[in-house]
Amino acid sequence: MLHSLPAFLDDLERRLIAGEDPLPLLGTVRWPELAGWPKDSAEARQLKHRLAAIHALISGLQAPLQATLLALTASSPYGACGTVALPASLSFRFSEHV
Repeated sequence: MLHSLPAFLDDLERRLIAGEDPLPLLGTVRWPELAGWPKDSAEARQLKHRLAAIHALISGLQAPLQATLLALTASSPYGACGTVALPASLSFRFSEHV
């Protein structure tokens, strides 16, 4: 179990770059027990930039999937925030319970 936020972000970034599944890591984190949160505005800005870099990495990793989905649905353009509507032939095989 990780106990520090910087170590967690390091491991998350390493897993994403290596092409590993980050879900097992995310499932083991106990957020209330995670230490190393920013103590001042400078540290908060640094964390914000780090999270923006990780978000850009995730967006870059999603780009091939987004392009493939666009190719499968040739008639529909990108939607809001770069999303692509899923074709009817594609199913996630799970349902959402509200």
